[in-house]
Amino acid sequence: MNRVFERAALFFLAGWFWFHTGITSTEAGDWPEYRGARGNGRSAETSWTHHWDANGPSVMWEFELGTGFSGLVAVDDLVIGTGHQDGKTLVSAIQLETGLKQWQYKYDAPLDANDFEGGPTSTPLIADGVIFVLSRRGMLFALRLLDGSLVWQTDLVSETGIRIPGWGFSGSPRLFGARLVVNVGDAGVCVDRETGKILWASEDRESGYSSAVYFKDQGVDSVILGSARSYVCVDLEKGQERWRQRWLTTFGCNAADPIVVENEIFLSSGYSRGSALLDLSTGEPETVWKHKEFRNQLSTSILVDGFLYGISGDVDEGAHLACMEWETGRVKWVAKGWNAGALLVAGDRLVLLSDTGELIIAEVNPQAFKLQARSKVLEGRCWVSPVMIDGFLLCRNASGRLVCLNLRR
Repeated sequence: MNRVFERAALFFLAGWFWFHTGITSTEAGDWPEYRGARGNGRSAETSWTHHWDANGPSVMWEFELGTGFSGLVAVDDLVIGTGHQDGKTLVSAIQLETGLKQWQYKYDAPLDANDFEGGPTSTPLIADGVIFVLSRRGMLFALRLLDGSLVWQTDLVSETGIRIPGWGFSGSPRLFGARLVVNVGDAGVCVDRETGKILWASEDRESGYSSAVYFKDQGVDSVILGSARSYVCVDLEKGQERWRQRWLTTFGCNAADPIVVENEIFLSSGYSRGSALLDLSTGEPETVWKHKEFRNQLSTSILVDGFLYGISGDVDEGAHLACMEWETGRVKWVAKGWNAGALLVAGDRLVLLSDTGELIIAEVNPQAFKLQARSKVLEGRCWVSPVMIDGFLLCRNASGRLVCLNLRR
């Protein structure tokens, strides 16, 4: 089997795995967790349009979530978002069609502004009628989707003694069977989904800001998480370390999730750290290629047919949308003219929200950046990826303004 065919087969099998063995059971169109039902930042929706008039896409409704950078999730026509208001973090449930608040859960939390506006940064997770929410100070909540009532809560910092990282806990909860994993400590904490009881915990070292990614490492159910100084692979059942890849960045800021395809894993961070593709076939990571030309500071890239589309560069210097080939690490193109904020792939189109609130639609095309439409939809800082649900596009900014745009044909 030649190398090109082998790589194509790997990407096909990875897509098959997520389609047939997705961790959370959802209906078509749902977006139940960070980066969607398949954990890859891609929406299968194609029945939407980028053809709008000079006024831009129509706004169905607006909602004030409160200050924060937490992503949006949605199941059963209910949108869940979090934000900070008056000394509390609010978890709000909003009806998708109307924008009306169905319920709201509140917990005490400081704003914790630190080089940005502050507020919650971890995206909730919805699974089987329960919402899991991680606070920046390490409180883990389970709430009923129906009415927002509390099922359980666990103070992870108090129970484990693990320190809070400089920007608070930001990784989103991830559910693997009965095990809920959060990026707390050197290599995560795992709790029982039904009770919140801690099943295993890692050492008291500063965590990174990525979320856990599941994969089979040499046939063993494993997760990989970004700590402040490494990306660490641990046994999902026991929490034992299997291996680690040293990965140093300024401020210990490893925020982008790893992307795993069979025996290969892609890592990327900002602050001039750059990217690398690692081969895991021997049991220990070996470098295939690495460079600093493509750097994911805040958000994870999206892999489509052997090409990575992502936000490259640091936000204070101006980050841009770029495309890079998985196999070689060759940067195919960089789109300049605005500072990129966050990205979604919906069908065969890139849906980009710039950091100043401009919505940009372009082709998924590894050969060149091909703009299809653009429109200003929000003011203020925008670092959170938009979400597509049933032809509605949900976009938020740092102050908590949430807009629902009608892109239905």
